[in-house]
Amino acid sequence: MSQVYLGFKLQRMTFFRSVVQFCRLLVGSLFIVSGLIKANDALGFMYKLEEYFEPGALNFPGLEDYALGLSICICVGEILLGVAMVIGALPKLTASLTGVLMAFFTWLTWYTSNCDPFGAKMIMDSSGALVEITNQCVLECGCFGNAIPLTPYQSFIKDVVLSILTVPILIGAFLGWTQLNSKKEGYILISGSLAVIYLFGAFMLDWNFPVLFAAIAYAIAEGLKSRLKGPMREWGMAIGVTLVCVVFQYTTLNHLPIKDYRPYAIEENILENRKTAEELGVEAPKYATEYTFRNTTSQKDTMILSTEWIKIYNEPWFKEHYETGSFDGAEVKISDGYEPRIMDFQIIDADGNDLTEEFLSTPGDLLIHVSKDLDAASAAGQEKLNALALDAIGAGWRFIGLTNAPSSQNEEFRSIHAAPYTLFTCDQTELKIVVRSNPGLVWIHDGVIQDKWSWKDFPDFGQLKN
Repeated sequence: MSQVYLGFKLQRMTFFRSVVQFCRLLVGSLFIVSGLIKANDALGFMYKLEEYFEPGALNFPGLEDYALGLSICICVGEILLGVAMVIGALPKLTASLTGVLMAFFTWLTWYTSNCDPFGAKMIMDSSGALVEITNQCVLECGCFGNAIPLTPYQSFIKDVVLSILTVPILIGAFLGWTQLNSKKEGYILISGSLAVIYLFGAFMLDWNFPVLFAAIAYAIAEGLKSRLKGPMREWGMAIGVTLVCVVFQYTTLNHLPIKDYRPYAIEENILENRKTAEELGVEAPKYATEYTFRNTTSQKDTMILSTEWIKIYNEPWFKEHYETGSFDGAEVKISDGYEPRIMDFQIIDADGNDLTEEFLSTPGDLLIHVSKDLDAASAAGQEKLNALALDAIGAGWRFIGLTNAPSSQNEEFRSIHAAPYTLFTCDQTELKIVVRSNPGLVWIHDGVIQDKWSWKDFPDFGQLKN
């Protein structure tokens, strides 16, 4: 009996250890992918954090100045935790930080998924007085950047699942089941992780770079594991992987994201992306307004959608038992449909005319100097930009500037810096999406984006012709 019992106990222990390893593999791989996607576009993630810090959201305006630093730390930290989880490094610390992170993210996505965009909240202003402001709801969580837009509710479900998978990881770490992988464990877990990352990249991201990045990170970690000895070995491995992350982060921040998922990516057609559902001949989203009526018998209010009210407002039973309360309710979406991928891209001249169609519909090449913040950009790269503009215009190309500034400031900038082209105005938020660099350069041919550059990489005209 004792042998049977011991055999059963051993099988159960083996099963639990296998469950812990599976959870480490899956959660660690998703952390690497999620962190890498955000690190690829850390400025985009910074903008998302700034949304969360708005007074009408979490109300942490003091953190806005640190949004970029927080963005970088979260991206690098997420990748580092994912790698550590798979290779079994610093198990208690890794599991604890993962648990804390998942608890916070689960709360955050629950909070945002329950945000009422038509509601209000009380906050304390700079003078210490309580004021009521409208809720500012974050409509996309930013977990996977622009690659996989998730609503707060979808992200909440995702975080609940990951939180459940984190429980065995915590148990395994504190029961001593998780340690640095043996050679056999390392082969199984790292190979499995690379397979998961490859499948995720191929089918969800249309991008194979994540598996290459993960392979490099694992190779660095395993190489240091075999060469370092003593109690600091695992910290040395962590430093090695961190350096890989920092190099990648530095590259994307100082140039442009390696992979662009926005509607202004290379080979995207701006004219097509601006078309409405009606222009494309497809179904558009449908909306209705919430009307309030009071039951004259029970004195209770009832909410009726405008689409339903129009069917019953003339019915005798409705006239007899209900009186009008309010027609000023919230507008709600009642069915999904196609919405333009680009809605706020405009080229506005000094007289307020929208010249977008004129510029994009005219055949040929168009170069646009883009600045989301003309004051912050100053004249970075302007000398090279001016030389490019003169050569391009001389060869029959069109060249314009597009900034967030009013026409008077655009003209002043043009005069001070001797820019040989006209600057127009566009919505600042949209310019942030067009190109992450400030300033940046976009090359469009027949409405289709051919290439984009950071101000550190502005080409000369000879490069463009070739």
